[in-house]
Amino acid sequence: MRGVVKMVDKNIYIVQGEINVVVGAIKRNARWSTHTHLDEERDPLLHSFSVLKEVLNNITELSEIEPNVFLRPFLEVIRSEDTTGPITGLALTSVNKFLSYALIDPSHEGTAEGMENMADAVTHARFVGTDHANDEVVLMKILQVLRTLLLTPVGAHLTNESVCEIMQSCFRICFEMRLSELLRKSAEHTLVDMVQLLFTRLPQFKEEPKSYMGTNMKKISSCLLNKLELSSGEQPKALNQLERAYSMLWKNKRVQVRWWNGISWTLKRTL
Repeated sequence: MRGVVKMVDKNIYIVQGEINVVVGAIKRNARWSTHTHLDEERDPLLHSFSVLKEVLNNITELSEIEPNVFLRPFLEVIRSEDTTGPITGLALTSVNKFLSYALIDPSHEGTAEGMENMADAVTHARFVGTDHANDEVVLMKILQVLRTLLLTPVGAHLTNESVCEIMQSCFRICFEMRLSELLRKSAEHTLVDMVQLLFTRLPQFKEEPKSYMGTNMKKISSCLLNKLELSSGEQPKALNQLERAYSMLWKNKRVQVRWWNGISWTLKRTL
């Protein structure tokens, strides 16, 4: 008598496919090309993917494990200072695919923690630069992930602080004059989508709209104003852009933002 064949969740195959793509790119990199099998076991990035492979081989449904379990190796690549831009870009593409394909169940008890970790990793992404064009491609992918994260249903689990960090990252790209006009405009359009979403979600809260605007939304604006840092040379133009963005953000909502002059800021290159 034949044994019962268990059907494996297609989402597991999707994650396994992304593992192969990222691991393959890592091994082709000059740093890892001369590594032996023992070296691979000792390398934290490759070892993390190896452990995940073992976990996926022993389950039939992706929902059996917490989102953090299959997200962690990809987020480690995104956070790593030793990976090149193209490898970081592949990890970002994988994470964006997990969000777009709805591999993360919004009702799972571990989703909130997973989304917080994802927001933290992407907003603090680091990579070894190659050339200006390829570096901007990675920044564009960072924008895509941040937009998808906030706009998909799982984004509702993000805290105010994480939303603040996400919008700060977009603002920094907008204000970095060394970046191309296309990338800065893309960041601006991403912010528009985020702002529209924040206001469409207002009816979902139990508090009255005015109360919510006076607490959560006002907290986000205060966080952005306090933490965004700009150099004195870029301050006038950047503040005009910021003022325009906030005018859009608070339009017809009776929220006033006070603009302070004479503040000296320095721009952070790290998102």
